Amino acid sequence: MAGLPIQVFDDFLPDERREELLDYLMEPTWGWGWRSNRSRDTFRFWHQHYAGSLQSDRLKEGEVAYRGTDCADELKVAAPLLWCFWQDVSTLLLKGHTLVRCYANGLQYGSDGTVHTDSVVATSYTSVYYPHAQWSPDWGGETMFYEDDLSDILAVSYPKPGRLVTFPGTIPHRAAGVSRTCPVLRITLMFKTEKPEPVQS
Repeated sequence: MAGLPIQVFDDFLPDERREELLDYLMEPTWGWGWRSNRSRDTFRFWHQHYAGSLQSDRLKEGEVAYRGTDCADELKVAAPLLWCFWQDVSTLLLKGHTLVRCYANGLQYGSDGTVHTDSVVATSYTSVYYPHAQWSPDWGGETMFYEDDLSDILAVSYPKPGRLVTFPGTIPHRAAGVSRTCPVLRITLMFKTEKPEPVQS
């Protein structure tokens, strides 16, 4: 993905911490019914919301741009383990970014994601972490990135264990469904952030 605004960081956490994180994410606190695009999607998947607003920043034309407020303190209270992970991400990769949302998605066979953008705001970013201990190419579940006009695939991120992918929220993308041979829930942890706009001189 060299030259693209999509950044990939492998083995972001030591295995011990990744395993601790996966154990936490696998606790039975999931809710059913989330969709990539609530206005048009039929199929739903599992979801856990940890901190930040549930208000969408994929706005309709003419609406005022949604600007999230910092939810790091909320995350610290609600999910200290995830807050510690966020501290690592923000210190090493996203210095100066404001955390506006943290959540996890879970896909099982038959609950595919659809193409969507996370934001219409140019200063918004999404970071996706794959916490699994192992993953097989036969299981599917890749994150697919598309050209703005959806005419072609821009990039693909394999859900490699311990991989963190960061990208602008305005890039169309989707979570490919897992195959019938996949024996686990495809879990991804997301940090939605906003980067301050550069000061105009």
